[in-house]
Amino acid sequence: MVGIDPGLSRCGYGVVSDAKSLAGRSGATFLSGGLITTSPDASLGSRLRVFSNDIKSLLGEFEPEVIAIERILFRKNAKTAFAVGQAVGLVHMACHDAGIPLVEYSAAEVKLAVAGYGNATKFQMQRMIQLLLDLEKLPEPPDVADAIALGLCHIAKVKGSGVLQAN
Repeated sequence: MVGIDPGLSRCGYGVVSDAKSLAGRSGATFLSGGLITTSPDASLGSRLRVFSNDIKSLLGEFEPEVIAIERILFRKNAKTAFAVGQAVGLVHMACHDAGIPLVEYSAAEVKLAVAGYGNATKFQMQRMIQLLLDLEKLPEPPDVADAIALGLCHIAKVKGSGVLQAN
């Protein structure tokens, strides 16, 4: 399961699994996370090509069964909304080409599934991710934490509980 927090300048990704761990624990396990970045100084075409190639590489490396992204409801800044929309479109296209299902969740759905509260703060989300995945440190940067949360949200939805429990 790969969660993607889309953005053209900074796109977070988080890879989580809901398989049992070697210790026999059931629940989510953190596998990887990081950022895909493009230079705002590069041409739009160049940035889109870099982003598209990086997303395809990510899908090829982790071979996820499903991708979860944030459903963008609105943005106050039109320039940011346009760039996020371009990134979302490229993720949809890459998933389509690879035959990987894509699901979308609103920010409130993700917060409710991970933190149990639809208006959770960034810090509350990071802390819950840390607890749920038994991480030594808070997941950073926020783009990566958001992507991990998307993956955890999907796991909760698939399990039918809608909310994750710490192990």
